[in-house]
Amino acid sequence: MAFIKSTSTTTAEAITVSGLSGGTNGKVVRLTTNNTATDCTYNDTTAQLNSVLFKNNDTYYGYGVVGGLTGLSAGAIYFLGSNGTPTTTAPTPSSSVRALTIGFAINGTTLFFRPGIVISGT
Repeated sequence: MAFIKSTSTTTAEAITVSGLSGGTNGKVVRLTTNNTATDCTYNDTTAQLNSVLFKNNDTYYGYGVVGGLTGLSAGAIYFLGSNGTPTTTAPTPSSSVRALTIGFAINGTTLFFRPGIVISGT
């Protein structure tokens, strides 16, 4: 029996999306119409939160390492906050509040943006 060691390396630090406008730097955004983004809230619908981006320094990230942030807690898991800002406090899902994991902090200035599955309460 042979064993094969597998090594995977991600060569790109992030997947970015070009040609967009709108939304606030340092927040989770979603697309509206005509390539325009708007800040997300945890009150957005599940359908709206299924495809989110992170905007920072006028770049829209679909996935991966987002640097240049401030005040993150290394190793902490981050969730979508009430106004699109990442927060370490998970919201309690209800009929109008969705919980969405958006990633984790690598250090105090870098977030690994990896949106999870939207959790909605009843």
